[in-house]
Amino acid sequence: MASSIDPETTRLLLNLIQRNQSGLRTTLAQVASGNRIVRPGIDPAGLALSDRLNAEIRALSQSSRNIETGANFINVAEGGLATVNDLAARARELAVQASNGTLGDTERGIINTEFQQVLSEIDRISQSLEFNGQNLLNGDLAPGSPNQVNIQVGSGSGPENQINLNVIEATDTATLGLAGLDVTTVNNALTAIGSIDTALGTINQTRANVGSVSNRLAATAGVTRETIVNLAAAEEEIAGTDIARAISQLTQELTRLETSIRSLGIQNRSNENRVGRLLNINT
Repeated sequence: MASSIDPETTRLLLNLIQRNQSGLRTTLAQVASGNRIVRPGIDPAGLALSDRLNAEIRALSQSSRNIETGANFINVAEGGLATVNDLAARARELAVQASNGTLGDTERGIINTEFQQVLSEIDRISQSLEFNGQNLLNGDLAPGSPNQVNIQVGSGSGPENQINLNVIEATDTATLGLAGLDVTTVNNALTAIGSIDTALGTINQTRANVGSVSNRLAATAGVTRETIVNLAAAEEEIAGTDIARAISQLTQELTRLETSIRSLGIQNRSNENRVGRLLNINT
């Protein structure tokens, strides 16, 4: 009696081909995307951890951009303070010149004209210097100001994730004790020298405070960048594709798929032969 057709073997071979195709698609997706966990079923726990790490990386990346903006903010303030310092130094120079007893009232009047222009420029810069609408030198950024400006430098909500920028006292002539000064007489000029010296000390202290904040932002930026690199490396370790291993696996899966397809072809030819023999018997 002739052998009957073996549908069970054909079904098993078709299932094997489907499994090999599925594995091949998964490996191809892993190689193409660089991501080992291309679907949740591959590693549910790893996927959850990878997602948390990615969320943290994105948050810290934004924090890094915040720090950069804060550094620019502080740099603009420092530039304004440097200008005010230069103006105050020029005012002191004029006061020293006017205190010279060999000068007459006319010469002191000429010196006083420039002296008053210097004071007016200090007030103008103090009231006008701003960053994105935020005044920098008018007292809005003083430590006790109700207008508190914080830079979000971390990914959390606590105060440890923020750096406060309120370290800049007002630099207008009234606050610095320069308002109303003139150098029209020797005594007035000598008084102006003492007042300007005090103002320069205040300005320099404010610049030191600003420099400290600038250094803190720079240090925080470095730590944040390092943390991002480390988190990215950890995420890559968890979810990244080992390309060399994946290509080796891809080669093996291609071989298995080709083998299963050839086996199916052999089985189909065997079935055809069996059908032929059955037909010969029937005839």
